[in-house]
Order: sequence, then structure tokens, then C-alpha cells
Amino acid sequence: MDRIPTMCALRKRNINVGDGLCVFCGEVEETTNHLFTACRLITGVWFAIASWCNIAPFFFFSIKDIVKVIEYMPASDAKKEAVYGVLILTCWRLWKARNDKVFSDIDTEVVKIVSDIKSLGYLWFKSRYKKGSIDWKGWYNFNFNLM
Repeated sequence: MDRIPTMCALRKRNINVGDGLCVFCGEVEETTNHLFTACRLITGVWFAIASWCNIAPFFFFSIKDIVKVIEYMPASDAKKEAVYGVLILTCWRLWKARNDKVFSDIDTEVVKIVSDIKSLGYLWFKSRYKKGSIDWKGWYNFNFNLM
């Protein structure tokens, strides 16, 4: 629905945002789709997340693709739930990294974002999925065969 206050969306609301370029790459206008799917930093995060989850790399073209990826994934229900949670958490963490850069001029790296996603994801998954719970080593290796 394009309600996320990216530089492009703010400009449409007549808010002065300077050049409106992506805060990570500085090459393209910061739209929702660019920020969550196309920026170089973001594609690095998605590649690392797919690798960690032991699934094929993600190739997203729009924000809608992120939500739909789970529909086509052959996996157990537990793994699908975990991947879905990781996808949502990744979007949140990307937005946080963007805001850290915009408001506090804090640079970030793919490794830091992915590390945060793994840690926060573990806490989320442990609190949500109690049956056959997974330990940190299983989560870190995204090994749902242990459950």
C-alpha cells in the first residue's frame, strides 16, 4: 500500500527529504521495493538469510514476493513457520538499519543485520513454538530435523 515512510513516499507527501536516494547505496530513489528487495546491501542480507535457512536464494522483485515465498517452499510446518518469522523479522531489521542510518548516521553491515536476525529470531521462535522446542545450536544451524 506504499505507506511506509520511505524517501519516495515522504516526497509524495510534500516533505523535503533532500535527494531522496537510498541511504545504503545512494544510487536509486528509496522506494519500498528498492529498500526491501533491490538495494545491494539488502540483497546481501537476503542471500545470507537464505543460506542460513538452507533454502534456495531469494530473488524478490517486490515486497509482495517476500510474503508469498513461503507458499512455494517444500518444508515441514515448523520450518515454514520459522522461515516466515525470519522473513518478517528481516524486514523489520532492515527498516531499523535504515532508520539508524537516517536518524543517527549509524552504518551497518550485512553480518551485523544477519546476526541480529538470528538472535532475535531464536528468542521469538522459542517463545512461540514450544512443542519440540529447538536449542540454540539447532537454531543457529537452522536444523529442524532435531525437532
